[in-house]
Amino acid sequence: MASDEPSFSSTQLEEPKKPAKSKKRSAKKTEHNSSEKQTKLSRQLTQIYQDKEGHLPDMRKIKIKKSHTGFRNFFLFIFVGGLLAAAAWSGLFLMPNNKKFSEEQIKLLINGPQSVISGTSATYTISYENNQSVALKQATLNVQYPDGFVFVSSDVDSKNTGHTEWQLNDIGARKKKTITITGLAYGSLNQKQSWRAFLKYQPENFSSELQKASFLDVTITKSPFSLTVNGPSKTIIGNAAEYVFIIKKEEASEINKLELKPSYPQNFFITSSSPALNKDKKWIIEPNKTTSPDSADTDTWVFKITGKFSSSTENTSDITGTLSTINNNNSFALAETKISAELTQNDLDFNLAINGSLVNFSSKPGESLNITLSLKNQSADDLKNAAIKLTLDAPSEKKQSELDWSKIEDKFDGDVRGIQISNNLRRGEITWNKTKIPGLVQIKKNQEISVDVQLPIKDAAAFSLSDPNIPSKITALAEISFKDAENVSHTYSSNQIIITVNSDLKFEARDTVSGSGNGEKHTVNWVLTNNFHPLKNLVLSADIYGDVTVELPSPTPAGEVKFDTSNKKITWTIAEMPESVDTLALPISITLNKINPTQELLVSKVHIQAEDTVTGEKLDFMGEEVGLNR
Repeated sequence: MASDEPSFSSTQLEEPKKPAKSKKRSAKKTEHNSSEKQTKLSRQLTQIYQDKEGHLPDMRKIKIKKSHTGFRNFFLFIFVGGLLAAAAWSGLFLMPNNKKFSEEQIKLLINGPQSVISGTSATYTISYENNQSVALKQATLNVQYPDGFVFVSSDVDSKNTGHTEWQLNDIGARKKKTITITGLAYGSLNQKQSWRAFLKYQPENFSSELQKASFLDVTITKSPFSLTVNGPSKTIIGNAAEYVFIIKKEEASEINKLELKPSYPQNFFITSSSPALNKDKKWIIEPNKTTSPDSADTDTWVFKITGKFSSSTENTSDITGTLSTINNNNSFALAETKISAELTQNDLDFNLAINGSLVNFSSKPGESLNITLSLKNQSADDLKNAAIKLTLDAPSEKKQSELDWSKIEDKFDGDVRGIQISNNLRRGEITWNKTKIPGLVQIKKNQEISVDVQLPIKDAAAFSLSDPNIPSKITALAEISFKDAENVSHTYSSNQIIITVNSDLKFEARDTVSGSGNGEKHTVNWVLTNNFHPLKNLVLSADIYGDVTVELPSPTPAGEVKFDTSNKKITWTIAEMPESVDTLALPISITLNKINPTQELLVSKVHIQAEDTVTGEKLDFMGEEVGLNR
């Protein structure tokens, strides 16, 4: 019996093959196929351009915009160029093997003590470090030391004689090195100074030089020597007062020369010093060689000055001292000290005046010193057995004073005594006692006594100042001694006056006249003479009056001469007048174009200025004018 269940086959069914198309189609069939393609294309275009509601755009309203090919190419060029530049910079900073340069990775440091003792040894280390993979080429290190630093040694040899530059050559990647410098640190107390280091280099991927800087401030916080001064806190004007300066070594140092300079007000004058001050009014100490005669301690030095205060409007005065050391022509103050003295007026108004001046002034050879000593007893009691002494310290040559004592004028005929202080300094003393001036036996209350003396300074014919060692100052001082009502002796001093003796520059105007009336010609000669010190920066100037024609010499005999035609001012300038030249002359030709009957002067007084190279003072005076004889 046949089964009713369906049966299946495992053989894969094959799609029936379509019959092969004939290569030859009829024209009708080709036309039909072309129509179908056109219809299909229309449907596709409709799907592309129709909107949501099925409407097609009006093609007549569509504007066709022409493309700008050049503009598009330009922006394309900019875009491509930007990409290339970015690639170049990326290649520079993002190099293979991480070779990216950064200045922050260059380290330069100065290490060493920031607080030092002046004159002691100090060591500083300068470290430089390259913390990256880029090497540094042609590296050099330059160091600027503080003003008082003295180089002693370094562990790496320097490039120059000043020991301020080191040639480091190449500094490799990830390398760190140091240079150690040792020297002596000099400086004034509490002075802040700076170390400055500069590292110059060129990274291996750079073509320009770069620089790194480092600074370190150093302060002189301590001195190896201390300085104190002792003396009276109160003193009577005119009485002697002693001040003692004490130097003490506090620390070891390399300082081998010191100078101590006392300073005092103008109304204080030194009568003696121990040991003697040098010509610059200083004491010189060599701490490693000399000892003080007034101290048993070899590390202590004692110096003394004795002097007197003259009358002053000030109630107090300061005596100070400065201890310094010299290094590389620089002076460094190691210690300073000061003491204030209260001044008490004495009972005797005693003053010295020279040429009308109570203070220092200048003079020149050939001039006279008009000296006046005046005193008034302002005490409540009479003064007894007084004596007055005038002292004049002046330059000397062959034990002869620059002051001409043979021509002294003194109506009281005081006793004169000469004392040779040194080879080029001589002291002259005039003393008046009761036998010379009877009024000195007893000076009553409110009584006044005056003494006048005239003493000339020798001129060039009698005294030569050509020796540069001969001083150019005259020091004048007077003192009076007496007994008070209780028979107690006192000695008061007057004010001190220092007279600077400048060179004897003189001027003369000589006039020679030829012709008369309109066209009258004047040959004016300005003549300068100088016999003592060399001079520099000489300037002579004057005004010329009237309707004139001025002719100047060519060439000028010395210096340079100019005539300002608008201001009618003539100026003659001379750079220097050495000791070998004692006369200079300038001829000036002046023609009067038109005579003015009321004109009396042709050339004004001449203003002469110059600088004395020995005394350092400026000479300033007026020379004679040139007149017209009408």
